This record gives sequence, structure tokens and C-alpha cells, in this order.
Amino acid sequence: MEELGYDKPFSTDKEQTELYDYNPETKSNINFDFTPAGRYATFNQKKIELLTTMATESMKAELEKEHGKGVVKVEVSPTEPISLKGVPYAAKRYVTYTLKGLKREQGWIYGFTEPYQIFILYMIFEKEGVNDRQDLKKILDSFEVVKKK
Repeated sequence: MEELGYDKPFSTDKEQTELYDYNPETKSNINFDFTPAGRYATFNQKKIELLTTMATESMKAELEKEHGKGVVKVEVSPTEPISLKGVPYAAKRYVTYTLKGLKREQGWIYGFTEPYQIFILYMIFEKEGVNDRQDLKKILDSFEVVKKK
């Protein structure tokens, strides 16, 4: 995961809030990050979709910085609401592009459920005979936030 740009958690981190899943055969991966929302933060579906859309430019700038301006031709999906169990507000957006002959889908889901902001980042590397997109759907369909009582 480190070669894909992810950092190891620090021993000084107060809590581990990230979870990763990784397919070593294709290098496709998904990262779940739960971050406490600010004390006075409020969200609704419209705000979540706006925040999800705003992440697009920073992702495109990151690709340009890493690979050069105009090197990667990016196709951007529309921002769409997504249903996640136990998460009242969530939206998804992704981009597709080909780099070094390998087609990729890089996506992000932003959600909110009291008291957490949820960031789900994923990367699918297409490989013949493997359907990571279907596996991603299974993971997201099984995802559920359960509140302690």
C-alpha cells in the first residue's frame, strides 16, 4: 500500500481510523477513513454532494503534478448519491483514465453519520479475467455503520 502512496499509521495516532483492502493480483484497493466531524459541523445531502464534486479538481491537479500537464486524459463521472447502510448522507464520484497502458478507475465517496465524516477512496486497475468493480460493489453493499448503544 505504501508504494501506492498510503502512509503507515503513526504510533502516536490517538486512534486508528483507517481500514484498507487490497487485491495483490491487480493492486486494486479501497480505503475507509472515519474522521470525527467538527463539533458544530452540519451536513445534508446537498452539502455532501457539493464537497464530493469539489474534490475533482484537486485529484486532477495531483495527476498533473505526478505525471505532467496534459499527459493523463481524465473522464469524470457525475456526482451521485450513494446508499450506505447507517449513513444518512453520502455521495460518489470517480474518474477513469489510462496510464502506462493500464485503464484505471479512481473514485471517492464522502459521507456523514453523526459524529463522523467518512471518506472512502478506491482505485480499480482493470485486468482481464478479474472483476474488481463487482468486488467493490459487494464491499460497499456490505458496509454498515452501527451505532453503539
